[in-house]
Amino acid sequence: MCEHSPECSNGASCQLVLENGQTGLETAEYYCKAHLVLRIWEVENDSSMRAVSAEQL
Repeated sequence: MCEHSPECSNGASCQLVLENGQTGLETAEYYCKAHLVLRIWEVENDSSMRAVSAEQL
């Protein structure tokens, strides 16, 4: 995940929980704040996924 990327070295880690709309399964992904915003935007444009929660760790 991107928390090991040089672009994220100065940002706090965040957890994003996603739900697959077809299976109902939830998965957790970890990003820095900047990449979290981008990932949420991607999820909002994907009808098969739904963001359940996002929180700073």
